[in-house]
Amino acid sequence: MQTFQSSPVRYHLEVLVVDDDDLMSDVLTVHLEALGCNVACAASAEEALALLARKPVDLLVTDWQMPGMDGIELVRHVRAGRSEDSYLHVVMMTARNDEVVIRRAMEAGVDDFFFKPFEQVQLELAVQSAQRNRLLHRRLQRRNSLLEVAHRRTREALDRVRADLDAATALHARLLPAEGLVGALNFRHLYRPAAMLGGDSIGVSPLREGGALFFLIDVRGHGVPAALDSFHLHHRIKQLRPKSPDDLVQSLESINREILDRGDDSYATIACGIVRPEREECWMVCAGHPRPLIAVGNEVLTPEVEYGMAVGWFDNASWKPTRFAFPPGARLVLYSDGVTECSNSAGEQFGVERLVRTLASNAGKRIRDFVGALELGLLARRSSAGFEDDISLLVIENKILEIQSA
Repeated sequence: MQTFQSSPVRYHLEVLVVDDDDLMSDVLTVHLEALGCNVACAASAEEALALLARKPVDLLVTDWQMPGMDGIELVRHVRAGRSEDSYLHVVMMTARNDEVVIRRAMEAGVDDFFFKPFEQVQLELAVQSAQRNRLLHRRLQRRNSLLEVAHRRTREALDRVRADLDAATALHARLLPAEGLVGALNFRHLYRPAAMLGGDSIGVSPLREGGALFFLIDVRGHGVPAALDSFHLHHRIKQLRPKSPDDLVQSLESINREILDRGDDSYATIACGIVRPEREECWMVCAGHPRPLIAVGNEVLTPEVEYGMAVGWFDNASWKPTRFAFPPGARLVLYSDGVTECSNSAGEQFGVERLVRTLASNAGKRIRDFVGALELGLLARRSSAGFEDDISLLVIENKILEIQSA
């Protein structure tokens, strides 16, 4: 047998030699140690399994033919008992250099072969292959560990973002008006954001002078940036608290200047008004927002509200308040363009005409069912991904006669 020469050691392999021939085990041990390996020996497959259970091994060199459990069965047991991400390079020693032996060994999980009598180059190739694969495996483990840490940190960051979004969503929900009676007015709203957070907002505030201030805001865009603008405008209108038609105009002018002073590309459409049920009247301004609808009995009307530019477009924009009648039993309907532009799978929009027909056909229902019927019609058109735009709608009903008679 040739004399083995040591080669540069890149990694000290832990090697287990399994052979019932003590002389062969000793020879392999000498040459493997010369190649920089730490070697342990076992005289049987059963002894090898016991050793493998106690210490990790990088390279397993086993004879094929042994008393009791042979090398093929040993390899099967070893492979079956190891996890998929563990590493072990297996070399089978055999004197039978035929296809049947090689195929059986490969199916059992053997990586390499020594054909007796083996030469130095066979052992060196096996050791170098095991070293290279072990280093690659360790590198992969390190990368997987780094990826796991990065994944955990990303998941924790995502959980924090979700918690913040949940808090913001809850805050947005608290901004929406409480449904039910406020004085002689009955309110009901519908709000379905396209994303977790939307750029629409709805507000109703009772006035000490009687009646209520109401508004519907639709900020450019979707998601968190639009929601932040929507929150700000919602609070800003409540802070300005317009009480008269002139106040409505002044409030829009103030908001318009504030948005333009920011110097970004933000803008919003706003429908804002004051309703006084005892006077049976409503004053409104529309800044780029769809004109409202009035449902009186089975008839749905469109008040000729003066139309103005959206806030945030032009510094010289102007708005005019419009008065229209709001008789007892009438329902004022404000809606965002997300309602009329809601499309089905064929791309057909809900449209103003369908909205008017839906409102008219449900005019005799309670306000809750009135809004619910419209919601069902919109939900039927929603895709699996949700709405393309924020859906917001506010219905205000004049209950003055019922309140007075009660």
